Amino acid sequence: MERLVNEPRLKDIFEALIEVVSKLDIDETLTLLADHTRSLTRSRYAAIGVLDPEHEHQLLDFVTSGIDSRERELIGKPPSGDGLLGTVITSRSAVISNSIADDKRAIGFPPNHPTMKHFLGVPIITGERVFGNIYVTDRLDDQPFDQIDVAILETLATGASAVIGNLLLRQALMRAQVEDDRTRIARDLHDDIIQRLFAVGLQLQAALPSLQRTDGARFVRQAIEDLDAAIGEIRTTIFELEASRGDSPRAEILDLTSRLCMIAGLREHVVFSGPIDTLLTNSTKSLALTVLRELITNVIKHADANELRVEIQVSDNLKILVVDDGIGISDDPHIGHGIVNLHAKATDHGGSFSIAAGPLGGSRATFIVPL
Repeated sequence: MERLVNEPRLKDIFEALIEVVSKLDIDETLTLLADHTRSLTRSRYAAIGVLDPEHEHQLLDFVTSGIDSRERELIGKPPSGDGLLGTVITSRSAVISNSIADDKRAIGFPPNHPTMKHFLGVPIITGERVFGNIYVTDRLDDQPFDQIDVAILETLATGASAVIGNLLLRQALMRAQVEDDRTRIARDLHDDIIQRLFAVGLQLQAALPSLQRTDGARFVRQAIEDLDAAIGEIRTTIFELEASRGDSPRAEILDLTSRLCMIAGLREHVVFSGPIDTLLTNSTKSLALTVLRELITNVIKHADANELRVEIQVSDNLKILVVDDGIGISDDPHIGHGIVNLHAKATDHGGSFSIAAGPLGGSRATFIVPL
């Protein structure tokens, strides 16, 4: 305790947390926090693992410090949350290993991974939920991690949990505001705009008999048709705004996409086409959510993307299109379990799945099954 009270790094910890608090983006916050963690613990490497909200003990994203982009590319796929990382998740407390190679909890390193000997990890907990974990390996003086290091890392994790919790709350409030705005816009469209357009249409129809023998009649008929088309489009917009609330397929798709992209720091755009809430049964909705979760997770894990576009179309078919602006797919892409599963799901339902380079870079995945 005396060593901790007199620890000169305490001032630096608080200054680091103040800088982290100033950030408004989760991805930027985690990157900055990883850099400060490596510096304050005087370690060679630091990382933050973000848990998949749909799978409690799997990592969705992995932010590192001390490993450059070239090294990360050579290492390949980030860890999945097993081994020592998984121990931190399940124990919900600090985990120290003074010899990773000899630790029975460890599962080893992939090819091209830097050699590491010492490990220290603590969970980042927001409320009752483990948001992720923060890890360091190998002190610069090659000494094992001690209780001072644990205290420093736990302090950083506590500060990080408060910052992340506030960011998540702010984004939830923003989504709630968007829902309120949708309700207000739908009401205004119905109570004001549609009624005024309908009144104009009635006036034109009343004037039409007096114009039957003039050239103006043709223009009035066209105006009436245009008004009818505009009213139909506005009614569709109202339906879509109102259907985005509640437990509808549309709402669940929006919620899933928003949650996954928010945690990974992705900007998302979701577009619907067709009567989603009418044509999707419980089974097809479940299929759509499963496929969408797999596609978005693949982008988060492998694409290094900043932006994601999701299109859901229903007619005779259900079509799910996911386009990202990431690094794209190689000429000889490794076919992982996720891609194999998507092909199998499409075949089982009499449909098809394909993934190819996007029109402006990145990748374009298309899943189609008949309804």
